[in-house]
Amino acid sequence: MPVAGTPFLAQRLVIFFGSCWLLTSWILVIGLRRPLLPTTETWLPGIRLMLVMAAVGLVIVWPMAAMSSTRSQPAGRTFRETCILLVTAQLIIWPAGLVTSWSLERTILIALTLTGWGFLAGAVAAWGRCRVSAGRRLCMMSLCLLIALISPIIMLWVENPMLERISPLSSMWTMVSAKMSPVSADWIVTGSIWLVALLAWGLAAGFGSCDEPLQKRTSGT
Repeated sequence: MPVAGTPFLAQRLVIFFGSCWLLTSWILVIGLRRPLLPTTETWLPGIRLMLVMAAVGLVIVWPMAAMSSTRSQPAGRTFRETCILLVTAQLIIWPAGLVTSWSLERTILIALTLTGWGFLAGAVAAWGRCRVSAGRRLCMMSLCLLIALISPIIMLWVENPMLERISPLSSMWTMVSAKMSPVSADWIVTGSIWLVALLAWGLAAGFGSCDEPLQKRTSGT
């Protein structure tokens, strides 16, 4: 019999571990002391690495941790937990806009891009968590790694500015350091990410029927 309040406990744990990830990233990347000369130039390198770490947490660490359990979970639960983490990530982006030279348009673009990648990774996690099959979950974990790393790996041999936009890691690195206003290609890529993420979530909700939990199957026999 399921324990009452278990989903609420799980969501609190998601908030706790997500906050711990951001706090640890802040300490490792920026530190606890203010720069001697707190200017835009001194804050920007740390903020850039901080947002890359946030992307790593949303696209790699969170999906893999979510799919490491052997129990199946409905897509709705994964959706709620993903939204919690995406809201938590906003606590980095919007304050960072106050200590950098980002325009409001660039801040909005960075927020939408990071959220879109995290939303897409959450959809992949939802597909994996709906099944107890270790093979399916391994495939979904590998897909999250490909989403994050395939573009940076290709960029080691091929120089193409468009490749920087199709990875959460390289896109954060480029967008944070850019000084010009976003171009139309940036908005097109971000919109495409959201479109794919919404499609993936729609498929997960409509066709991703979950396996029954192991307890129910054993109690029914």
